[in-house]
Amino acid sequence: MMDAIFTSLSGMQAYSKGLDVISNNVANLNTTGFKTSTPVFQDLVFQNATASLNGDPTNTSSGAGVTAQTLTQSFAQGQMSATNAPLDAAIDGNGFFVLNDNGTTLYTRAGRFEIDKNGNVVDTVTQAQVMFSTSTTTLGALNVNAAQADAPIATTTVTLSGNLVQNTTTPTTFTTPSITVFDASGASQTLTVHFAENASHPLQWTAQVEDSNGKVLGSQNLTFNADGTPASDSTSITAAVTPTTAPQFNVTFNLGTGGTFGGVTSTAGGSTSTVQAAHVDGQALGTLTQYAFTNAGQLQATYSNGNTKTIGTLVLARFETQDQLKEVSNGAFVATNGAHPTMTAPLDAGLGSIEGGNLEMSNVDLTTQFTDLITIERGYQAGSQLVSAAGDMMQQLLDMSRGR
Repeated sequence: MMDAIFTSLSGMQAYSKGLDVISNNVANLNTTGFKTSTPVFQDLVFQNATASLNGDPTNTSSGAGVTAQTLTQSFAQGQMSATNAPLDAAIDGNGFFVLNDNGTTLYTRAGRFEIDKNGNVVDTVTQAQVMFSTSTTTLGALNVNAAQADAPIATTTVTLSGNLVQNTTTPTTFTTPSITVFDASGASQTLTVHFAENASHPLQWTAQVEDSNGKVLGSQNLTFNADGTPASDSTSITAAVTPTTAPQFNVTFNLGTGGTFGGVTSTAGGSTSTVQAAHVDGQALGTLTQYAFTNAGQLQATYSNGNTKTIGTLVLARFETQDQLKEVSNGAFVATNGAHPTMTAPLDAGLGSIEGGNLEMSNVDLTTQFTDLITIERGYQAGSQLVSAAGDMMQQLLDMSRGR
């Protein structure tokens, strides 16, 4: 009867631990990246002390109850929740984000990130640095201070295309639509190209580059071949632009390759000339407007000048088995048993993709938890009744020994 009491008590203790696990699961129903735990119940066996070896015929044994010493975790995918926060990220598939917490490497599925006061991308809860690969390192912290602006670049080349209509009776003129170029400070300058047909030779034109005040910045006599393509010595015009607050710079207006139809031509076909800028290099100063993650884990910065740059790529870790991970706190794990996970970019080596502006929610299934709760509750009640029954039997035995 004493064995029955202690065996039943072991069951009640094990079910109590199981209840703790369920309580923790339910409490973390809305915790980002939380993974459900399940208690593992193991039977206890009392071996006869007279036996020397397991398997010996004289080695009698009896059940000694149950214990719940170990836990297993389910790393099943949790549902995505859109936050629209630009630095939030969720993993759709396998893998863990890699964090550096003052020299300790942590792994997590909770991708709630922010930029700290020093400009580093960090985990919002732990303030541990998020690991990225960049053009200079394969694994390290990402500092975004240098990405706050996109430096201006002065324009050097304007590519023109279109047709200058010939008129053999009345010489024509044509001025291109306004062309915006940039000086070294990123300030814009407005230029036009004015074309004038030679009255005596329809295949000859004079081209002048003018600023917004009509000042001529550069000129060139152009000759076209009989088929309308530019002659080899008539493929460019150079203009010297002198801004008010920036150094002078030269802009080359490219009319195409001599003898080809890829740039500016001059034919009698059509009624209106159509020459315009097909491409202008250089750029204005760009200020940062937003961050965003791509599916491949690239953190892209978008600027006011229309440019987008990749400043780093998230590094994910993949473990062969879940027993190589140990949960610590704040949804983070550490590697155990000397495990060395594979670390690479999303979409590589069986790793999942990144959903920017989303968070992975807990994978807790309330239906399963409440079902397990009923089972544990019934088991605890049964153990309690067995202890009571054994106590009643012992009381009856004591009463008999006293002659009652």
